[in-house]
Amino acid sequence: MEFFETVQKRRSIRQFTSQPVEQEKIEQILEAALRAPTARATRSAEIVVVTNREMLQKLANAKPMGAAFIAEAAVAMVVVANTEKSGPAIEDAAIAAFSMQLAAQALGLGSCWSHMRDASYDALISSSDYICQALGIPRHLMIECVIAIGYAAEGKKSYAATELGRDRIHYGQY
Repeated sequence: MEFFETVQKRRSIRQFTSQPVEQEKIEQILEAALRAPTARATRSAEIVVVTNREMLQKLANAKPMGAAFIAEAAVAMVVVANTEKSGPAIEDAAIAAFSMQLAAQALGLGSCWSHMRDASYDALISSSDYICQALGIPRHLMIECVIAIGYAAEGKKSYAATELGRDRIHYGQY
């Protein structure tokens, strides 16, 4: 798939088929993340790949709203920011996460970002702490998001050019 076609067709997919994602495609998505630009080439983003159904369900429970679809995905990629490596590690992780979403789209897969940073599992536990405990991730690392990936069980049309909100673009000054 050509780059601009990939960008145009990418939509957040929250319904997945039960078909597993081939390991070769998982590796290609991971390579896209590892090749993503980082501040001062620090490579501060880390990824935990989850395919176990029980663990996918736990990740889906990481916050009360906006994560349930993770349980139906074939794979979830937990994107972690190592702030000890880089000040802008959060941005590095976000770039890696979006690179994975573009790669998934180019490979004929659907994906959806579930934001976890600053989210809460409940009144006492953050989503990040919940995920760190579930996956054995050291607490000093920050969970940016979980990218759910799989074969789409829903079809979404690309946004029309008129829906993009070009009024948000400013040249020279605001």
